[in-house]
Amino acid sequence: MSLLDKVVKRLIITNFFGGGWGDPEHFTRILNIRSGYAPSPSGSGVLPGAHPRPFQSIPLSPDTLELRVVADRNNSKSKHYNTYHGSFLSPLAYLHPESLPEESVRCNFVMILPKQWRDEARKRVCLQYAATGDHGYWRRARFIGQPLAKESGIGSVIVENPFYGSRKPKHQVRSGIRYVSDLFTMGCALVLEGHFIMDWLREEEGYTRLGISGVSLGGHNASLAAAAYPKPIAVVPCLSWSTAAHTFSEGIISSKNMWRVLREQLCEDKIEEIKSLIRKTDQDIEEVCRRKYGHVIPAHGALTPSSSPSPYSHVDGKELVVAMPPAGGRFSLSELKYVSRLSTGLESLTSSIGELRRKNSPDNLTTVYLRLLLDEFSNLNNYPVPVCERAAIVVVAEDDLYVTRPSDVPAIGDIWRGCEVRRVRGGHVSSFILHNATFRRAIVDAFDNLDRFIEAGVAAG
Repeated sequence: MSLLDKVVKRLIITNFFGGGWGDPEHFTRILNIRSGYAPSPSGSGVLPGAHPRPFQSIPLSPDTLELRVVADRNNSKSKHYNTYHGSFLSPLAYLHPESLPEESVRCNFVMILPKQWRDEARKRVCLQYAATGDHGYWRRARFIGQPLAKESGIGSVIVENPFYGSRKPKHQVRSGIRYVSDLFTMGCALVLEGHFIMDWLREEEGYTRLGISGVSLGGHNASLAAAAYPKPIAVVPCLSWSTAAHTFSEGIISSKNMWRVLREQLCEDKIEEIKSLIRKTDQDIEEVCRRKYGHVIPAHGALTPSSSPSPYSHVDGKELVVAMPPAGGRFSLSELKYVSRLSTGLESLTSSIGELRRKNSPDNLTTVYLRLLLDEFSNLNNYPVPVCERAAIVVVAEDDLYVTRPSDVPAIGDIWRGCEVRRVRGGHVSSFILHNATFRRAIVDAFDNLDRFIEAGVAAG
């Protein structure tokens, strides 16, 4: 068990889903896009060039999405790579302007390209998605993008998540996604944005070897984007698994959910809406409850609104993350500086932590509904496998308490049968900090596997 995972969990003050489940129209819209039938902005039907894979690659040009890319003025100071800043209108905002908050409408990214490519005919570029709480670009640039360019000649496109960094809505506090639907909107937007970036790199810029990676939440979004992309790419999900359902419904981070709000809304009018989304009958839901808790809970449940105030309401707006190396672990100088930044403010918030430990308990039925909804949208069994499974390398932590791998969830290797699963020692937080070299090695190896796959296909053709 990871002590550090438990310590960090107790020091994170931000809560999730304070607004509840969200607008059911957002869920329906994402399901329609996932099915491969994205309506045109005029409502006149399906966009041309539809592809049978979910989250079809929508033929939107750089001009249509107002793509802008400018070089960093400090490029002359770097010996190994050039940095570019770019933005474009999110394809999700183009298709459904009401889906994203105003601040998230444009996708912002930083591109790091090596000044010296290892192979001019096979230039490699990897998209990098953000983990939970990873606002901006600094960490991914410092520990993944820049070393990849310097050591391996691989470029990176570091994408800023919707609802994070400069794309964070004004009403949102730090990483506290306000609605459950926002989590899925983020994932859908990132899939479409990733597809647009890869199409642009391939068709407009001539890059022939593309990949996608991320850590934690970013790793799972990378998996979804790779599964839905119609061409062979490398994919390296780190510290993620085959579904995000357990992470937010039962994992260690689930204690930060606003269960009281979810429960009250569920008892009011959300049950039928959610059941229509998860495509489950009352009997299916009751059977899940029986298997999970050893007894049947009626699918409509005996839920009653709680009159007690939220235990987190008085600190909404504060978030604290503290990281420290596990026993025997070592930080590099750069990582120590990063840890020092994360630890800032501990003393000033110590007095609040005791109150924040008060239990915000979910009831079993609300947990089951959240789990089933998350599973519908995030389980890789609901998506095709990547075109090149051999170019998929998954990195997991042995003692991860955030992204758990329970026995009732299919292993990712049973879904992507050609992928490789690598394990690192430690928990989620320690691996996030200490195993960046392992993540980079996996990216390099995945691109090598992609090269072999493409070359074998060319030879066979």
